[in-house]
Amino acid sequence: MAAKLFGLEGSTVRRITKLFALDSSTPRRVKKLFSLDGSTVRLIFEDFSTFTISGTANQIVSPVNEIVDFGVRSDFNAGGADVSVNASATGDASNVGGVTGLSVDVDSSHTYTGASPFASYVGISVFTSSGVKFGRPTGLSGSLQSQFLQFYAMCVAVGGIRSSNVQFIHNGFGTGTTYNFSQIPSGSDSGVTVNSSGHQVRLRNNFNTDSFSSGGNNIAFLGSFFPQSVRFVGLTTSATGRRARVQNGSNRAFSVSGGGLTAGGSFATGSLSAGASTGFITANSTSEAWTLTGTATKTPATFTIANADNSISVSGTFGDGENATQARDRIQSVLNGNSTFQGKFNTGADADKTISSVAHKVVTFTSDSAENTSDFSITVTANDGSNTTPYVATTTQGVTPSLQTTVQVTRSVEGSSVSSTKSISSEASVDTAGAEVATLGADITYDSSTNKLKVQDTDATVNISNAGSLAFSKD
Repeated sequence: MAAKLFGLEGSTVRRITKLFALDSSTPRRVKKLFSLDGSTVRLIFEDFSTFTISGTANQIVSPVNEIVDFGVRSDFNAGGADVSVNASATGDASNVGGVTGLSVDVDSSHTYTGASPFASYVGISVFTSSGVKFGRPTGLSGSLQSQFLQFYAMCVAVGGIRSSNVQFIHNGFGTGTTYNFSQIPSGSDSGVTVNSSGHQVRLRNNFNTDSFSSGGNNIAFLGSFFPQSVRFVGLTTSATGRRARVQNGSNRAFSVSGGGLTAGGSFATGSLSAGASTGFITANSTSEAWTLTGTATKTPATFTIANADNSISVSGTFGDGENATQARDRIQSVLNGNSTFQGKFNTGADADKTISSVAHKVVTFTSDSAENTSDFSITVTANDGSNTTPYVATTTQGVTPSLQTTVQVTRSVEGSSVSSTKSISSEASVDTAGAEVATLGADITYDSSTNKLKVQDTDATVNISNAGSLAFSKD
């Protein structure tokens, strides 16, 4: 059987692949040409293509249900409840009121002018013609020069009280000055007081404290008074006081509402941002006792849930101090409030599960029968929460879904281009696939003995979608 027709082009023999003939005045493409061989009709020309088929069509797996678990540890605590502080202590303190990073800083960098706490009497040691001699007051040092000194002379009366002719004389303190009682400078720290034991002479004046020597000095009491002792008090000196401040070393704001050094001074009130400190307050005292009241602002944990292609993304904030059960309910509520998620999954079911030996509160969602969504992830930002590590698991039931193989044959039929598509059975063999494609038209046939698909057009093409391993190779 001759299936090929040749002709001369000049002196070159060429195969004729397309042959046309007039149908009245319309040229039409000739698909087959026959001729008599004696009395036998034989095919002498045929316009066709052949394709060798190999491989297997794709396996068809329908979408299946997907199960997603979201959960938190059973000891989850969202945190976030503000902390009220009402504390008192002495000296430096950290984590005041149980607030991590909140501290009170107390130091002795503050100086002030204060009075020396001299209170003891200096006894009379020597009587002289000019008066009496007494020792150096305990604690008085040469470094305290040019300070104010106040002293009391305790005296007893001899022969009656004659204050008008009693004189108080000091020497060794510069030029020396004599005072009658009537001449003693006025003021609350000067003058004469009479009591049952005699007279108490009080005088305050400028004395250079360095004038006191270890050997003592003389003070003369002239008249009818005999001194028993001398008392030195009120020496003004440079003293070291205390200063303090509040330091917010936490990562949240702290609102100071009151407090300060017990000896004097108040902390500045108002919001103290994270990492900030109040200014120092000072007290003219060595006492380091303080109080502090205020409120530490806390932030609860937050969460974000999204799937791999980000077509579903939700976020939320846990309530102050929420436990695991409440946190699970909040996650479920937020997901059910998302229309895209709700359109794919049921409302969820609560479950208690143990994950890596740790008890969890879990909510389980199941997708609709026609859904197969991307895997999910959940992220929790702890802030002031504790045990906030989240749990998520995605379970696809069955195997991954795959689509059906389709074969498209494009060819010329009666002068017009025609494309026909056939869906091939799951995992179809060569013969099954070939036979199914051949049903597309009378101009297409399949020969199982040669695994060849024949199409009545030399320009025919075959395209495959979701091929699996199935292939059509044009001869």
